[in-house]
Amino acid sequence: MLSAVADFKAPVFEPGGSMQQGMYTPKAEVWDKEFDPIMVILRTVYRRDVQSAMDRYSAFLKQSGIHSGNPWPPYKERTPLHPCYRSLIKLLHCKTLHIVIFTLLYKISMDHQNMSEHVLCMVLYLIELGLDNPAQDDSDNEEPCIVEQSQDSWFPGTSLLTNLHHIINFVRVRVPETAPEVKREPPPSTSADSTTFGQNLREAQVFSLVAERRRKFQEIINRSSGEASQAARAKSTASRWAPPGSPPQLVTEILEVRESMLSLLVKLHHKLSGKQNSLSPDWLDQPDTSPYAHGDGVTTIERILSKAAARSRHSKHSIQEICMKISPPVPPRKNSHVDKKSMDKEERRQKARERQQKLLAEFASRQKSFMETAMDVESPDGDVAMDLGASELPESELLYDCVICGQSGPSTDERPTGLVVLLQASSVLGHRCRTDQAKQLPTSDEEHIYPADTCGAAHDVRLALLQRLFKDSSCLQSVSIGWDGGVYVQTCGHTLHIDCHKSYMESLRNDQVLQGFSVDKGEFTCPLCRQFANSVLPCRPGRGTETGAWHAHTTKNTQVLVKEVEDLQDQPAAFPKESNLSKEMESVIKDIKNTTQKKYMDYGRNPGSPDNDFLFMYSVARTNLELELVHRGGDLCCGGASAAAKRSCLNQLFHVLAMHMRLYSIDSAYNPWTRLTQITQSRESDSCSDEKPEVPMLFRDVPSLLIIFVLTMPQPLRKEHFTCVVKVLYTLQFVQALAALSVRLSPEERQAWSSTGAVRKNTHNAEQSWEALLSCVIGELSKDRSVYEAETDNMTALNSTVCTPQSMEVSLQQFCLPFLRLSSLLQHHLYGDDLPGCSREEEFCILARGLGLLPPPAPATPPAAPSQWSSARCLEWVVCPYTLTSQWCAEVTGLTEIQTDQTLTLLVQDPQWAAPHLLQLPENYNTIFQYYHRKSCSACNKVPKDPALCLVCGTFVCLKGLCCKQHSYCECVLHSQHCGAATGIFLLINASVIIIIRGHRFCLWGSVYLDAHGEEDRDLRRGKPLFLCEERYRVLEQQWVSHTFDHINKRWGPHYNGL
Repeated sequence: MLSAVADFKAPVFEPGGSMQQGMYTPKAEVWDKEFDPIMVILRTVYRRDVQSAMDRYSAFLKQSGIHSGNPWPPYKERTPLHPCYRSLIKLLHCKTLHIVIFTLLYKISMDHQNMSEHVLCMVLYLIELGLDNPAQDDSDNEEPCIVEQSQDSWFPGTSLLTNLHHIINFVRVRVPETAPEVKREPPPSTSADSTTFGQNLREAQVFSLVAERRRKFQEIINRSSGEASQAARAKSTASRWAPPGSPPQLVTEILEVRESMLSLLVKLHHKLSGKQNSLSPDWLDQPDTSPYAHGDGVTTIERILSKAAARSRHSKHSIQEICMKISPPVPPRKNSHVDKKSMDKEERRQKARERQQKLLAEFASRQKSFMETAMDVESPDGDVAMDLGASELPESELLYDCVICGQSGPSTDERPTGLVVLLQASSVLGHRCRTDQAKQLPTSDEEHIYPADTCGAAHDVRLALLQRLFKDSSCLQSVSIGWDGGVYVQTCGHTLHIDCHKSYMESLRNDQVLQGFSVDKGEFTCPLCRQFANSVLPCRPGRGTETGAWHAHTTKNTQVLVKEVEDLQDQPAAFPKESNLSKEMESVIKDIKNTTQKKYMDYGRNPGSPDNDFLFMYSVARTNLELELVHRGGDLCCGGASAAAKRSCLNQLFHVLAMHMRLYSIDSAYNPWTRLTQITQSRESDSCSDEKPEVPMLFRDVPSLLIIFVLTMPQPLRKEHFTCVVKVLYTLQFVQALAALSVRLSPEERQAWSSTGAVRKNTHNAEQSWEALLSCVIGELSKDRSVYEAETDNMTALNSTVCTPQSMEVSLQQFCLPFLRLSSLLQHHLYGDDLPGCSREEEFCILARGLGLLPPPAPATPPAAPSQWSSARCLEWVVCPYTLTSQWCAEVTGLTEIQTDQTLTLLVQDPQWAAPHLLQLPENYNTIFQYYHRKSCSACNKVPKDPALCLVCGTFVCLKGLCCKQHSYCECVLHSQHCGAATGIFLLINASVIIIIRGHRFCLWGSVYLDAHGEEDRDLRRGKPLFLCEERYRVLEQQWVSHTFDHINKRWGPHYNGL
């Protein structure tokens, strides 16, 4: 039955990501035939319900093409009146009612302040009803009775059709003696002429002061002139002795009108249509194309005039005369002059808009000149600097607009400008897996989730193994942290002065309005867009990206650039001069450190040491680059800027981190750059040392080395030096890929590839042959204590996929692609280079060419197919490739104190990780409910009263359970800190809804399980079967990955660690 009269509108999502409930909407035939607006108005209690129904009805009329505006009563064609109420029709042909209608029409035409649109609707409705139900004695042969108003009546008869064209010249009314219409004697010094009476009439306010005593209305207008004069004299005399504060007495006045109801209707038509000459004299002769049942005031008046003209010759003649007087014919030769006078409303609006824009531009120009004058007055010594660098300012400095004070200018050391940013801890990267398939939520005792294969767990195991075997300071420069508990920085893109921000925060502290954030913790909303934020990232003076000489193409060879990079690294770091900018940079570094927990910062043996601080700082840059790659889909095939490119703050973040990391210097004896570009002494010389060895180069994380080199060199860094660093590190990444792939080969395949590579060593351009380099790697790793002795079945499981040259080339490119993506993204933010779009097969070649690893193609040369490219062509060696490769491999085989299986584990590192996903939920909610609502908590071994489920890792927790409370933290809050770095997504089993925990706040997100009609069943009150809504679950996952919970969800509240 419901589907027969209504269509179901599925739940939809707003652009911000918030959800709307599904609903049923009536079908078109129901709106057209069954909907009765009058009954809705009369029977509905709340006005908002009436307005909602009429809005939807108006939308239906617009969609159907019936009427484009708001409909007026009676909204639809009237149904026949019941015979029991036929006698009420006689009231429509009553003089008293006609007088009331005339009075109201006159008031509305004169813009009386108390006359609303609803009153006009009712007046027009009564007139049309009277024309549709004529009086029994109506005759078309009546003579027009155009005489002055008689003393006892306004109209000659009771027929509405006749009274419509009857002209009323004068009206005798009673008004308060204080009204302006009352005729008074002029002062002695003023001469009164014959026009004084006409001036006192003031038609615009004729009926504005008419007495509102309706029950005596007919008595007032029918009173004879003698009685009226007598009453007026009596009341005028009595009013002299009225006590103070009494209401004013009424006096009788004669007012000039000279209007008929038809003339008032024509004037109202011109007024409502907003056009001059809206009704031409020959309008009645044109065919009527307007719909009968629907329309606004204009169509209603046209319908009334058409009916009156059709039923009476006198009415038609009167309408034509009125139209002729109001809109006389204009000769064609004067069209241009008339057009200027009769400019339509749209043209007038356009001209007014242009004048407004011109005025605003003039104000802005004056404000800018005033600010420049004020600045010159305040800083007189700046004139010399302005004269010296006036020609360079537009090219060397980037201007920022403060959203608080509205001033535009560069960021300076004394008055820095900052980006509004949100700092939040993130564990999204740590929950990535090797496969792109999301993990299944366990719904039985036999199913389990093993977190050991996640990115965060794998890196923790690797770092722990490195710290056990190698020197701690070397380990902290060989990996990146931040996979769990890393700091992600995002911005809305708006800037403000730091001093303006401090004043803004002070005003928020003094504001007594209840806010959804904690000002004491530095939280605020952007003054312009109201996006949630908690810090300001200073913008360094100058341009946002390096251009000009810093970006120019270089002709230096690689050996020269390698030496220059080494000299730059050896330059002692200079402490920045004391300024407001340096203070704010130190302040934002503290904010970054306070964003995450202490356990995610101290990975070294000495908590709080400079090595820990050094590791944490460059890992912040790595975390933000990796997260941008995730937001781009895991690759750079789309090219260009990401969805949030104009709101990126990575350039400013790198500058702040570089300023801080320049305070730490790397000992030249342990500088990785030396081991990358030089042949050092053999390992036997260090064997007598009792301390742990340095981490071998083949065990180090190459993207981490790239970020360390970039952030520890003087800023700004020339692009030629950046390209040199990328080229040197690519050789290390390529050798690591060869070593990892050699482990996966069987002994027979290693022997075959070793023989093939030995032959390629003697050929031309052998240093760019991966077969020759693979032969060298296999030969070096097989010496002394061979690392291949501990290979397992897992290492050789992929033999069949990497044995052919084509599959080996694909594997090498896949192994090196993460480094190329990260390097290209870093170059994009530092130097503003474009990221060209490409297919997935061409990504390696395009990124390598963009980084300068490959020369640009010749103009006449056709592009080669992706399958014909070789990753070894990107290699550019500074020293002999085989000697340097042998040196790196010897660092691995010379580890006598390390077991072979541990060496193999560290050597085989796969940088490929899939996109993060939430758990895959079952289709039917009953599957979850039946298993978890009686499941015992693993901490307290009791069945929770309010069980909850983490949708990130699948952990079963107690919501608000005091039994699992630890150190004043309930289990959900505690788990959100361990699993998501203070971000938790929990499904409440007994309510089917999801709650989000973000730091010290929480919010109710909604439900991803809906019934068959797309409706939620919160708290499971209706007991309907619930099914997974994939669209909602994707939105939830997208908000988790993009870290937008704080921006999209608005109803946050403090949880006080009680969840």
